Amino acid sequence: MDTICNIEIALPRAPELVLDLLAAQGGPLSAQALCRAGALMDISETAIRVALTRLRADQKIDRAERGEYVLNPAGLSLDQAVRAWRSEPGDEVEWTGQWIAVHDGAIARADKTLWRHHQLALRLRGFSALAPDLHIRPDNRAGSVSSEWRALQALGLASKAMVFRLADLDPTSDRRARGLWHAPQLLKGYRALSEALKAHQAAWPRLAVPRALRESLLLGRSAIQHLVRDPMLPEAFVASAPRRELARLTRHYTQQAHALWQQWLGGESGAAENPLDPRASA
Repeated sequence: MDTICNIEIALPRAPELVLDLLAAQGGPLSAQALCRAGALMDISETAIRVALTRLRADQKIDRAERGEYVLNPAGLSLDQAVRAWRSEPGDEVEWTGQWIAVHDGAIARADKTLWRHHQLALRLRGFSALAPDLHIRPDNRAGSVSSEWRALQALGLASKAMVFRLADLDPTSDRRARGLWHAPQLLKGYRALSEALKAHQAAWPRLAVPRALRESLLLGRSAIQHLVRDPMLPEAFVASAPRRELARLTRHYTQQAHALWQQWLGGESGAAENPLDPRASA
């Protein structure tokens, strides 16, 4: 793992890097440009080209003209849901003490792929296990039970799972439910990543281009992944202001990173100057 501003960073795999760069570009990229980007991440040209072949077979990308590749939005339902970050203002409502629940006792565990996707969907929507086969989250998100069911389905919820609203837990179960998420750890994560983004962006203009490219992608991915996996709890559980601040900083940071990557990827051999350096030529 890399460490950037005291944050441990996991390196992306070749398919993840390709999808990230195509999403950031917002248009086609050549295989040559993607291979150059892979080299910055210690990913071989062979691995990038294999990833392109597999992503195309999975219909997540399409081939454009002149050997270029673009995202295929129709094949990225999970990726689109993940990229929403689930942290935009307006997605939350005041919590009234009720819960959204998922019961999955009817799902066969023998299908490992289905079960893995099902569990991922629950994690991405902030559910935690209250009892065997019963997962809950506070009902503090805008929309009905049906809209939550649709969101879970888009992320891979198994078809035999039941989604419903839960209210009036007994006092013991209510205390257990409220303790399923560790608020101090969530706050620590928001603050650590926020400080890392600010510190790294302040140092950005002084970095050599290859390092700025590599670290901006890695730290930006880490912040986005943290937001994607955040349970988005109500104020009764954890203060929302630090999470909103992290989301704001992440949006600004990734916009700057995309500008840097787009300039570098558009060059024949990469940008010679860091465009974020005020000393760079206009």
